[in-house]
Amino acid sequence: MRHAVLKLVPLLIVAACSDAAAPNPAATAASPVANASSGAQVTTQEQLFEETYELALPRITNCVGETIMVTGRTRMFLQGVIVPGDKFQGTFHMTEQGSSGVGLITGLSYQFVQTQNEGVRIEGGLPYTGTAVFDRRVISQGNTPNFHLHNTFHFTITANGELVVYRDDSSRTCQ
Repeated sequence: MRHAVLKLVPLLIVAACSDAAAPNPAATAASPVANASSGAQVTTQEQLFEETYELALPRITNCVGETIMVTGRTRMFLQGVIVPGDKFQGTFHMTEQGSSGVGLITGLSYQFVQTQNEGVRIEGGLPYTGTAVFDRRVISQGNTPNFHLHNTFHFTITANGELVVYRDDSSRTCQ
């Protein structure tokens, strides 16, 4: 199962490129600020994502020998500046907030570590094509190997605001 946060970065870009005054019901905090002299509008959104899922990918189970039940807590912060003339500049910051897992066979604990910073600049409006890269380190208990999850997503937002996302590269490294 893909981590839900990974799917949301392109959606946040779509939201930022649409009507900046439209409310974002998924945001836990949003604060638009307008600059009258330039016509720019700054929007800040923050969200805490919580999810529970099984991490049972073959490369992971071959590394640690078991499926891991993950309880994920990831905080995402987006700040965007919308300038007249179809220009958008945004920054994303994501950090794990106590994400952890438990091995379903051994009961061993796993800690997920991630701090991610991404930037995007769009000039000329949609369509837009971009890439998002996400890295997560997973620290295991005792002598069980640690591992690294790496995902690269390429996405396109069409002129109609439709989002097309596909994973181009995914790797897991046993350490």
